[in-house]
Amino acid sequence: MLRSSLSSPILSVSLALLATLAASQAHARRTGLVVEGCNGCHNGGAAPGITIDLSPRNPAPGETATLQVQIAAANINVGGLYLRTGAGRLATIDGQGTKLVDEHQLVHDAPKRASGGVVRFDARWTAPGAPGGVIVEVWALSGNGDNGSRGDGASSTSAAFAYGCEGTTYYLDRDGDGHGDSGVPRIDCTQPPDHAARGGDCDDYSVNVHPDRAEACNERDDNCNGQVDEDLEVSTQYEDADGDGYGSFFGATVMAKCPPAGYAPSSNDCNDRSPLVHPDAVETCNLVDDDCDERIDEGVREVCGVGMCAREAVACTAGSCTPGAPSPEQCNGLDDDCDGEVDEDPGLCAPGGTSSASGGGASSSSGSSGAGSSGASGSGAPGPVNEGEGGSAGSGCAIDPHTGSPWRLLPLLSPLALLALRRLRRAGRVR
Repeated sequence: MLRSSLSSPILSVSLALLATLAASQAHARRTGLVVEGCNGCHNGGAAPGITIDLSPRNPAPGETATLQVQIAAANINVGGLYLRTGAGRLATIDGQGTKLVDEHQLVHDAPKRASGGVVRFDARWTAPGAPGGVIVEVWALSGNGDNGSRGDGASSTSAAFAYGCEGTTYYLDRDGDGHGDSGVPRIDCTQPPDHAARGGDCDDYSVNVHPDRAEACNERDDNCNGQVDEDLEVSTQYEDADGDGYGSFFGATVMAKCPPAGYAPSSNDCNDRSPLVHPDAVETCNLVDDDCDERIDEGVREVCGVGMCAREAVACTAGSCTPGAPSPEQCNGLDDDCDGEVDEDPGLCAPGGTSSASGGGASSSSGSSGAGSSGASGSGAPGPVNEGEGGSAGSGCAIDPHTGSPWRLLPLLSPLALLALRRLRRAGRVR
């Protein structure tokens, strides 16, 4: 009598290696060669169909259910499998021809004959004590009974089940863009890490590709609808002489959906002869407007000194920054003497007020006509107010009768007055 192909020594060795050396994708190692699933030894035949079921479908936490695996093929005579779960505990059932590798792995102990073109394996599975989800993976093969490995078929599949709840389907989201790979579903009671509630991502390794992405002109299906660069409007494309992706307003133009070679959709490159200069370039200290904002070396040159002595370097070389000279402190809300403090000298600002430019704002309070109430200075110290109509307290620096007289402004205003007088005489208005 002829023995089936699954009874041959070759099959026994290959399935034993498959069970004990299976990696994350059921890799079996034989004589130093790595093969996936059973195809390394059994090939040439049609891949069998595999179905996985769990009864009850959603067991309670800690409940034991029955796992059922069916292997179907047109030419199947016998079948074998390797099964793995990610949670719970497996147990064998008598008469199924299976054995445990550990509590998460099971392999057939002897080939099982087909009935009506189907081989069925059953096993017990006990759910963990807390609600969750489990993925069951199966690698299977169908033997044609010719006592050899040629003409056999192999395939693999997986199924997801929830225990302790009805379960929701989630999808592995490798790139974290909110859309997962529909080919890697998982059913669970809560959303697992690195999974998304929506599938349909046609490139789950790129955050720029998913069903909600707007289509861009890049010869790629950005929105996963099976089309490339569709529904793009014809627009002006500008010559990009330096190839930095930014065109020049003064160069040649063409009308197209996508920019041809040597063109770009924008026209804001301020130097189309240098690929290092464009609106998205990083400004560096080089006496050049790198980012096309009409400013040179802004925010990147060395700054030295504090207060009114702060200066920006005149060049990009080290040591080219010289602080300004300090001046006597005045009541003006500025650090005139460059010591890091503002209006700090005692008695500099008159009692009852602060400089109008001092930080935190100066406040004052007004009283009834005649007697004024004390105003708030920058330091919070009360003081008398200037007398005047309404008796209100003034804010700002008071004018000292000796050093702050308005007559000090006369030398500054006189030239302006003389200039105005000359113009009036030329116009004939003043003789």
